[in-house]
Parts: sequence; C-alpha cells; structure tokens
Amino acid sequence: MERQLVLMDDTEGTESDWRLDERTRQLGREGVAAARTALRQALRRQAA
Repeated sequence: MERQLVLMDDTEGTESDWRLDERTRQLGREGVAAARTALRQALRRQAA
C-alpha cells in the first residue's frame, strides 16, 4: 500500500462535532466487553 486514505481531516479549524462524548465511548466499551464475553462462552460450548 503506497498511500493511506484520509478519512477525516481536522486541520481546517472546524469544530470536531464528529468526536464521541464520554458516555458514547463508555457504551461502546461495554458493548465490546459483552461481545467478547459472548464469544468466549460460545467457544467454550463449542469445545465441550
């Protein structure tokens, strides 16, 4: 890969309305943790 695509450009001095607030980040972390737990449990059931 020679060049990576720039997804967001925050250098123009515009407000960063796209940034997630702390509550949204926390909900995302909790969702990821729940998904990891579910995956672990499914793998254990499959291995048994």
